[in-house]
Amino acid sequence: MGLHMGEKRLGRTLLALGLGIALSGIWPAREALAGTLQEVKARRDVRCGVFPDDPGRSAIDKSGRWAGFYVDFCRAVAAAVLGNPDFVTYVEVGPETRFTSLVEKKTDVVMYSSTWTLSRESRYHVAFPAIYLFDGQGFMVRKRSAIRSVDDLDGKTVCVTENTTTHANLQNLITRRGFKTKVVFANGDAFFRGSCDAYSADAMNLAVNRAHRADNPADYEILAERISREPVSPAVRDDDAQWLRIVRTVVHALILAEELGISRDNVERQRQGRHSPEAEALLGQTPFLGEQLGLEGSWSLQMLKAVGNYGEIYNRNFGSGSPIGMERGLNRPWSQGGVLFAPLFK
Repeated sequence: MGLHMGEKRLGRTLLALGLGIALSGIWPAREALAGTLQEVKARRDVRCGVFPDDPGRSAIDKSGRWAGFYVDFCRAVAAAVLGNPDFVTYVEVGPETRFTSLVEKKTDVVMYSSTWTLSRESRYHVAFPAIYLFDGQGFMVRKRSAIRSVDDLDGKTVCVTENTTTHANLQNLITRRGFKTKVVFANGDAFFRGSCDAYSADAMNLAVNRAHRADNPADYEILAERISREPVSPAVRDDDAQWLRIVRTVVHALILAEELGISRDNVERQRQGRHSPEAEALLGQTPFLGEQLGLEGSWSLQMLKAVGNYGEIYNRNFGSGSPIGMERGLNRPWSQGGVLFAPLFK
């Protein structure tokens, strides 16, 4: 059946309204996508949220400069976006302010030991671009104790921080296994003073505490077992897809560089030869990735020259040559038995 004139006019009106709604959903989104990158370029600095006084992860060193695993990722973003790893303003954040600092635009990215959870994305309106550390909740004990596994915690006392997922995980373990374990709400310092038989936290947190807060780190060991999975990621606001892609690609580029054998020392030499398409993209020999991200063609080259690849970052801050001395475990490339891998750079 044909349409009457009134119906035709109504149809055209609805079509126009539909196009208007569609366009209003497209163009403001595009403006938002470019927002953080434009602001960072205009300011000539990346505001990077970090936790203060956390040696190995983020702290001011003896020379007065910020250093650590998370700091190196701040520097990597600045090198990729601005061509200079020193163009960073470090904003001190804590558990209560790490996500609000993003929403309030006090930070552009937060590099912290934040576990990626779906509820945090919804509750705080943040996004987690990529996992840069695979961690898990563990236990630290005194070597002279008889505790060799999680089963040996039955009947013992365990220190843990109150009202945290760590506390909840510990309580679930105790209930599930029927342990008669006493939970003590205290931090690592209390454990080192002898207030409990074991201390439970994310394994990297335990290693940092052992290295920098124990009188004699050699007196303590971290049990091999993990009772949770903790995928740790940078955090950004959830309203800027372009900025999220930039931070995500920075993390993945550092991971891929290690897999391909591209390091801070050999990156310039590597550029002189012929490579796979992925390596050429990473070495800045093909500029398409930078163009798609809104960055200069040399973004990855500048980043790798500044901080090296993922393995270099991990080893100097967490590895055997550092005070923390933490084995890489899962944080090795997939080709070396770990779980780190990047999407295809094509």
